[in-house]
Amino acid sequence: MFLEHKFYEPAFYSTVINDWGTSYYCARELGPQAFCLVDLGHHAPNVNIEMIVARLIQFGKLGGFHFNDSKYGDDDLDSGSIKPFQLFLIFNELVDAELSRVPDFAPAHMLDQSHNVTDPIESLMTSAAELSRAYVQAHLVDRAALREAQEECDALAALAALKQAFTTDVSPILAVAREREGGAIDPVATYRASGYRRRKAGERPARVGAAASGIV
Repeated sequence: MFLEHKFYEPAFYSTVINDWGTSYYCARELGPQAFCLVDLGHHAPNVNIEMIVARLIQFGKLGGFHFNDSKYGDDDLDSGSIKPFQLFLIFNELVDAELSRVPDFAPAHMLDQSHNVTDPIESLMTSAAELSRAYVQAHLVDRAALREAQEECDALAALAALKQAFTTDVSPILAVAREREGGAIDPVATYRASGYRRRKAGERPARVGAAASGIV
């Protein structure tokens, strides 16, 4: 069971599971099959989500993610579209746990986005690429240098180690990986050239009579 905290909905600031601490407490009380799900849009502005991820890993209660992005509130924007550095910092914690062989570490990775002005398929492709980018960049972090900076409480050196990995262009690595797996190097361009949306829009019109559905 995954518990998803949110500081508003159905109420505002006073709801059932309004923050990660309440979520952790409930998951702990429910037992070993209950975990905490982190939706990146379910926090107050400027909350340190990567620290929450680190704490839940430490407590053995990180169940997984609803990946998205937000300008304010639960906007459900495409992953990495607003705060790519925060996404990278979250993956830095995940990769650190992976490399440290944290016991029973197997979080679920899901996208939870609302595509109001973009093609949903294109947005999903873009978001998947951004998650892959953050994961690869996190693997480029000099762990020894970062650990030394942390132990010395040298915040500037720690930031430098992280920024060096974050600012590295890993697009060639992602392109080679996609080609190796038989995928398109440029998924969105390939999808647009295929004419899939145009064909499906004809087969499933957005409106038939009074009913609205179809491909959106």
